[in-house]
Amino acid sequence: MKFNKYTDTAVESAKAGAKILLKHLNNLESIEYKGKIDPVTIADKQSQKAIISTIKKSFPDHNIIAEEKDTFKKTESDYCWIIDPLDGTVNFVHGVPSFCISIGLMHKKEIVSAVIYAPALNELFVAEKGKGSFLNGKKIQVSKINKMLRALPVTGFPYYAQEKPDRVLKNFKNIMMVTQGMRRFGSAAIDMAYVACGRFDFFWEEGLKPWDVAAGILIVKEAGGKISDYNNKNDYLFGQTMVASNKLLHGRIIKILNK
Repeated sequence: MKFNKYTDTAVESAKAGAKILLKHLNNLESIEYKGKIDPVTIADKQSQKAIISTIKKSFPDHNIIAEEKDTFKKTESDYCWIIDPLDGTVNFVHGVPSFCISIGLMHKKEIVSAVIYAPALNELFVAEKGKGSFLNGKKIQVSKINKMLRALPVTGFPYYAQEKPDRVLKNFKNIMMVTQGMRRFGSAAIDMAYVACGRFDFFWEEGLKPWDVAAGILIVKEAGGKISDYNNKNDYLFGQTMVASNKLLHGRIIKILNK
């Protein structure tokens, strides 16, 4: 598949960040914390620098939203790159290979190019609006599972779960009771990519930030899936709650989350 210059730049910048991550994997000298249990490392910061540097070479006037510094000088451009230089930092810190770089390009209010790259797993997910979603160059589609009892969902817990566990645990229990099993990988971006390629049938989580989900939104949609917030509305990029599914199960998931 031949992509446009925006998607090609997203891939190039993700690979630049990945080199940094792999250099630091299992070789971290220090870890800082943004909150009680929310780590940040030199790998996050250097990866982000490499990603933004690559993007700015081609598109110096585009806007940027990025996890490790989410206030960049606002420009007049209708384009905004939404970047997570290391999604799954806790995994990364512990040497677990389920971590990735997530890059989504928003034009006005719509994501039009997306990359999720898990370098330690050698998996590169790419999507472009209207062209489909791909894993390592091969087109992917969501699953065709239409029974909850046959579904394998994936979720994550927000960093505030220890302080406000009630809704998180209620939803976890209610979905666990009606599905085949449950998985928690520790990276929202990878979770969404795995829904897109049919490994999981749906994903839900709250407490999300735009850089967690921007790329996954397009990758799931272009693979035939559905995205909404917990109210089955469209406030998911900045609204902090999300359901990503194969479409077939979406209504039933929403009902459970609103019990």
